[in-house]
Amino acid sequence: MAEVTEKDKILYFTHAKFITEGFYKTTMDEIARDLQMSKKTIYKHFDSKEELLENVCGMRMNLMEEFLDEVAESDDDAITKFLKIIHKQKSMSMNCSPVWFRDLEVHAPHLSKQFAKVRQEKVTKIMSKLLEQGKKEKVVEHVPVDIIITALNGAIEAVTHADFVLNSKYSFHEAMRITAEIFFNGFLTELGKEKFSNTKKLFENVLQN
Repeated sequence: MAEVTEKDKILYFTHAKFITEGFYKTTMDEIARDLQMSKKTIYKHFDSKEELLENVCGMRMNLMEEFLDEVAESDDDAITKFLKIIHKQKSMSMNCSPVWFRDLEVHAPHLSKQFAKVRQEKVTKIMSKLLEQGKKEKVVEHVPVDIIITALNGAIEAVTHADFVLNSKYSFHEAMRITAEIFFNGFLTELGKEKFSNTKKLFENVLQN
């Protein structure tokens, strides 16, 4: 296993801190204190908090993109791929606080827009492949792919908006899970719904053990 570098240690720690506490009110002094290292050491790798934030966001986007590409190219059936994506989204968003989303939209709108752009492009690319695969496997209805993807992108955009996240009674990952399951059940055939339900139970059993 590769040794974690000093730069990666700073990045991983700051990522966890930013998504749980937000970044706007977090100072470099605080990060240095929590890491038990000097600010000089942090500045050796990152010129500013803004650069650190951009690296945190870049890391999150890269992780999700790499995972989605891996899922899309795997030999799994379409239903398994759908569920892997749902569970990965859940694991990545589990600790994301409303403050994180608010800070992004208010104090770093360029990064918020970049997240949305990457997400939309990736959803369009991956879902197009999976929906066509699902049709061949007779688990997806023969409905227009472009309409499904446009509607799904719109729904994701709505539930990831800071106002919704801040005011909803649901956590971010729960809102994403519910949205995904509503859409999947909307375009799945009866065979697809049965496979989705059975495979979902298998996933949940594995996660609990």
